[in-house]
Amino acid sequence: GGLLPSRLIAYFCGVCGIPPDTKAHSITREQRAALVRTLKALRFQVKQKRPIEEAVITRGGVSLKQIDPSTMQSRICPGLYFAGEMIDVDALTGGYNLQIAFSTGYLAGISAE
Repeated sequence: GGLLPSRLIAYFCGVCGIPPDTKAHSITREQRAALVRTLKALRFQVKQKRPIEEAVITRGGVSLKQIDPSTMQSRICPGLYFAGEMIDVDALTGGYNLQIAFSTGYLAGISAE
């Protein structure tokens, strides 16, 4: 359980010019900056989804104290937005966890434009 899935480490190291066997404590400031730029620039396209009837929830996530609620932007890393299951909203929501996901996703999306 690290920062990235193990299968992606070699890919990102290659993109940033870092030999994949480099130990984390040996990465230079410039290499670390390249990794941060690369990870922050990631864009994903959803290719397929499961039916809403199969939706599940998780527990934990990014603390609400670290998120600007008016935009869902990180207070620590500008340009990084959170939504849905990434957020630590662990409460008796009365079944509205999907609404929280939809609403925060929408807000994060329009705020990131």
